[in-house]
Amino acid sequence: MRSESEVAAYEALKTEYRRIVDVVDLFPRGVQARQIAKMVHPRSWEIDEDDIDAQQVKAVRDKLARLESKGFVTIERTVEYGNIYRPVNSPLDMATWTLEQGQEYYAENHVDRIGADQLAVAAYSMMLGVWRNTVVEDAHASSGLSRISDGEMFAANVAVFRLMRDFLEAEDRTPAAWDRLSREVVRPDRIAAGSRTVADLLGEYYSEWATGAQGALEYFAQLTERDDHDMRWFVAVKSCFGSMHRTWFGMPDWPRVVDTFVDKPFSGSRPVEEYDEDDLARFPGLVEQARRPRVLPIPAADLRAGLLDGPDRMDPQVLGWCISDAIGFIRLDRE
Repeated sequence: MRSESEVAAYEALKTEYRRIVDVVDLFPRGVQARQIAKMVHPRSWEIDEDDIDAQQVKAVRDKLARLESKGFVTIERTVEYGNIYRPVNSPLDMATWTLEQGQEYYAENHVDRIGADQLAVAAYSMMLGVWRNTVVEDAHASSGLSRISDGEMFAANVAVFRLMRDFLEAEDRTPAAWDRLSREVVRPDRIAAGSRTVADLLGEYYSEWATGAQGALEYFAQLTERDDHDMRWFVAVKSCFGSMHRTWFGMPDWPRVVDTFVDKPFSGSRPVEEYDEDDLARFPGLVEQARRPRVLPIPAADLRAGLLDGPDRMDPQVLGWCISDAIGFIRLDRE
């Protein structure tokens, strides 16, 4: 993380230089100038890297050279990949955090919102980076392959979370332990949801995903090689990254979510009497769902027990029903 003087120096930079620093900060392992030029382009979402011309790349490189002289980036000059730019003391680079900084940041920014169990939060942060927020979405989304149903994604997310949580609980940061985790996560015949394997879920995206997942876990392993970066440090810092919710499986409010969901007497996200005429015009499908009698797919006791034990151990079709019946929209009164 940056010191107060470094933050002041950053804030004193011109806007175009701060924008470049912000982009480089996203890539602790390094990024090339062409990708930076694409990301700082005013219409970055409309163009590809191939649309960036040599003059634009040179302009970014010139600014990066000045930022190097000011201590904001480092430059590794390689024959194979050209210049690789890395941030200096980026707040997004876990390697720059101390144990105390992780604990203090979490206490100030996360503990009230998502609970005090940093290990569970760190496991979810790993799951998001290794699984959920990757090319997996292209296999799941309706705009992609639609190979993974909502229920299967629910189960697969929890399965990876459980792997990460079990790994962190073991507190083994040896290279062999990280390697075992990596091989298990990407094992093509690992059951991910119901009876479907990881390779079956991802199809043509499997190889790309596996390469990325192994790379992410290798990076985590490298972070814990330092003597002062034990698993206690890793949990404290990793839990500060990502967007998690206390209502997820394994988090503080999950049991209350399950009880509220199983016991609610109406279908959908709210009772039909809470919809007005405007809602009927705007959300006819939701109103129609609320009007239908609620029929559980399995006995209430089994549904409750299954959700508490773990969605990764449930029938994805049952989980799909839970999602369509708005388990993700349960709202709890905070005590």
